[in-house]
Amino acid sequence: MNPFTIVSLLLLCLALILHLAQRRNAWRAPGVAWPFFARKPLVGPEQVLYQRLVTALPGYIVLSNVPVSSVLGIKRGHSAVIWIRRIRSLQYDFVVFSKDATVLVAIEIEDGARTVKDFSSAAQIKARASTAAGVRLLLWQSRALPEHAEIQAVFGVPLTQVFEEVEPSANQSWWPPISSAGRSSQEN
Repeated sequence: MNPFTIVSLLLLCLALILHLAQRRNAWRAPGVAWPFFARKPLVGPEQVLYQRLVTALPGYIVLSNVPVSSVLGIKRGHSAVIWIRRIRSLQYDFVVFSKDATVLVAIEIEDGARTVKDFSSAAQIKARASTAAGVRLLLWQSRALPEHAEIQAVFGVPLTQVFEEVEPSANQSWWPPISSAGRSSQEN
């Protein structure tokens, strides 16, 4: 093979490597526009259920889209790396905590759109992990979300407590009320 051909091929490879390296890091340049936009983390049934949870459960902490690995710990004597790897991509739709951040219940919204394969893998792993940790997991259908009274019955919150002498949860302070008409009549 001709030495000129070898040098040409090496220079071509070097130029290709430099081009790929520049392209790989081009997003870091200050003038490059990034393709992000703000999106709503809760849509449709999730937004409705969130509103119902925070209004039905004043004084409780309600979080959405919580990683399962943030709620469940690994018992001593077991490999945390192996067990966390099994649940790291899973999320609970909602988790309800007491004021001292004790996990009370995890909630999943079932919309019927999941396939049998999805349910058999992710949902079963989530259910089994929750059961092993002693975390109650509620499955509510998106087409039949519970109303305030049903939510309160699940948590044992008396109806009178909701509208009397209860300090609002942290979530209620930043989320707008469901309807101003319904709220003002309840506050009077």
